[in-house]
Amino acid sequence: MDGCDFKIAGVCGATITNQAVDLKSIDGRTKILAVGGGVAMNNPTAAAITHVLNNKQEFPLCKGVEDLLVVSLANGESDAGVGSIMSSTAAFVRIAGDGAADMVDQAVSMAFGESRRNNYIRIQGNGIVSKKQIKNNKENRNMFMIAEEMLAQKNVESVLFSGKKLVEKTNMEKLEMIGGELIKEEERRKKSIVPTVVLKVQGGSPSPRSSSATTLSTLSSMSVLG
Repeated sequence: MDGCDFKIAGVCGATITNQAVDLKSIDGRTKILAVGGGVAMNNPTAAAITHVLNNKQEFPLCKGVEDLLVVSLANGESDAGVGSIMSSTAAFVRIAGDGAADMVDQAVSMAFGESRRNNYIRIQGNGIVSKKQIKNNKENRNMFMIAEEMLAQKNVESVLFSGKKLVEKTNMEKLEMIGGELIKEEERRKKSIVPTVVLKVQGGSPSPRSSSATTLSTLSSMSVLG
C-alpha cells in the first residue's frame, strides 16, 4: 500500500484540471495519470465519507461523522453559456454536475448537524473568475492574486431548507483552523499506542499505518473535489 501514498498537493491539483496529471507516489514506485473525481463518480466528497464510515476493517475507530474532518474543495461556479448563446453538451453536463454537487453539499451539512461548523468545511470561490479566464491567463502572478481573493472571501455554509449563508470566518481562516486540527491529530497519533488506520496487506496480516494519504482518507475528502 505504500506505493499508493501520494502527496495531497498533487491529488488536489489533479482534481481541479480538465486534463490528466502525472502523479508519482512518495516512495517513487508508482506512477499514474490522475483525473478529477467527477469523471469517475458523481461526488468524491460523498464517496470518501461513505467509504470511511462503512470500512470498519481499515477504519475501526470511526463510529460516525463526528469522528471525521472533511474538507471539500469546490470547482467554482460553472461558466457555461458565458460569451455564447449556444451551449455545448459538455456545458449542460457541467451545469447538471454543479446542481448535484449543491445537493450533496446540503445533504452532508445535514448529516454533520451542529458539528458542520468544525468538522465539515467547503471552500467555494463565488463569482470571482470563470474557468475560461483561468485557462487564458498566462501570468502566474495574476493567478496568485485570484487565489488570494478567493481565500479572503467569507466562507459559505449550507443550511437545509434555508439555502446558503455567509459566516464570519473567511475561507483562509477556515483552512488555517483545519491545518491546526490536523497538526493536533498528528501529535495525538504519535503518542497513541492504538493504530488509527489498519491497512490490509495482500497475502499477509493487516498492517497498522498512518501516512499522509491515510490521514487524508481518515480526516478529509479531497477531493478530491466535491
